[in-house]
Amino acid sequence: MDMRINGKQLFWLMVTMQLGMTILLTINPSIQVSKQDAWISTGCAAVVGVCVAFICSRMSLIYPRQTFTGYAKILFGRALGNVIIFIYFIFWYSVLAIILRQYAEFILATILPRTPVIIPMIGMLLVAVYVTYSGIEAIARSSELMGPLALLGITIPLLLSIKNIQIANILPIYADSSPMIILKGALPSSTFLGDCIMLLMLFGFVAVPRSAVKPALLGVGTAGFLTCVSTFLIISVFGNESAALHTYPYFNLVRYISYFDFFQNLDSIVIAMWIVGVFVKVSLYFFVCTYGTAQWIGIQKWRKMMWFVAPAVLLLALVPRDFIDSSIFFPQKIANPFFFPLHMLALPLLMWGVAKYRNRKGSS
Repeated sequence: MDMRINGKQLFWLMVTMQLGMTILLTINPSIQVSKQDAWISTGCAAVVGVCVAFICSRMSLIYPRQTFTGYAKILFGRALGNVIIFIYFIFWYSVLAIILRQYAEFILATILPRTPVIIPMIGMLLVAVYVTYSGIEAIARSSELMGPLALLGITIPLLLSIKNIQIANILPIYADSSPMIILKGALPSSTFLGDCIMLLMLFGFVAVPRSAVKPALLGVGTAGFLTCVSTFLIISVFGNESAALHTYPYFNLVRYISYFDFFQNLDSIVIAMWIVGVFVKVSLYFFVCTYGTAQWIGIQKWRKMMWFVAPAVLLLALVPRDFIDSSIFFPQKIANPFFFPLHMLALPLLMWGVAKYRNRKGSS
């Protein structure tokens, strides 16, 4: 494993990967459940995301410079380890396909309405294949270059929206909700922020794993915090009833910005920044699927797996029939009830517990 990244690059990988899609796709479902308290739900989701990143960092310190596909068999033995690895690859392949499809649906809904859905998917996949061929270092450097621009592209519209805040829209706070409603409203954002579980693979490429723990947690925390702030501003500007009717409420928030009838129409900037985030996310998932699969089945030249992963993911992305399947049915019926509790909570906690037990037993 000759590829190496540093803590700063890992920070920008997490921020760029998680920020755009989390803000664009998870705020509406949270508002539909938690109403004016959805910003509390997204705040809880930020805490969950940081906790998942923390568990991944602990595993990286126990097994430094090893990826998940390497130490899973050490933890559970060959048979059970292979089962757990297979379960995670079902998750990573499925999510990669859904990300491609959600990206294509958004492009069709905003700027290219008459384009066949497969065209944006092929375009993004080809770019991801190109950068992934150069390895994780190329993806990390890309995020290090474009990450600050993406962060500014998301943050500046939020600052410009402050003048439109109406505090009455977020009242009453918590009076109409319960802990279960808040937690239920946190599920969509938690599922997106929880995909930092790929840190189980990425930490294996960090030159000094201990130096990357804080950047990884800070990267996930930054994405979660800005999602919470975005939710607060959307509700305070539009009200929860109106915001719940918007498919992409952050996009509508940006369109609402106008200063002196001159500084407006910033939605094109948001689209560009969102595409940057999707590019990094697709590239990371594609790398994890390609390198991880090759390592799992024992192929030394991991780039050969691209010839299998790319067509397989493209075919999976064509399975959803429309926006309802990719952005509503999949999150509500598959990701939230299965992927989130199993892949992002239960199995990481189990691995961490087993690793600590084995280390303690070995020390004694």
